[in-house]
Amino acid sequence: MLDAPAGITVRGWEPGLRLLLDNLLANGVAHGADAGGLVSVTVGLRRVGGWITVDDGGPGVPGQHRERIFERFRRGPAGAGSGLGLTLVAQQTALHRGAVTVGGAPGGTGARFEVRLPAGEGELPNRRDWLIGTAGIYRSQGFPKEDS
Repeated sequence: MLDAPAGITVRGWEPGLRLLLDNLLANGVAHGADAGGLVSVTVGLRRVGGWITVDDGGPGVPGQHRERIFERFRRGPAGAGSGLGLTLVAQQTALHRGAVTVGGAPGGTGARFEVRLPAGEGELPNRRDWLIGTAGIYRSQGFPKEDS
């Protein structure tokens, strides 16, 4: 389901915003099943600050795991993915000068992911290499190379 008013503008890098939304939706589908196996994912858009919400009907994210859920390779007990989807959400949100949080969905069941992006404010750099310089803690760790 989509709950969206008309006329919302968010400045951003289209592939990055698509990656952000794709991963939030995939996460909702993967973890949003209720006790009967029915998956429910609702996307909401608000004019205030480019606010995007994605709610699911699954078991939710326990409070003690909410701060760490965006870390690389972090997966839930039933997680079958790589543990990178929500890391990419956090990375793209940060690169677009926004913030992402997770909490409980309205109604007391499920999870709500909230992404707040600057709505039409400021300019993004004209070059794509700005992604490297702004990635911060989400930069690849790399591995030491062995001598051959």
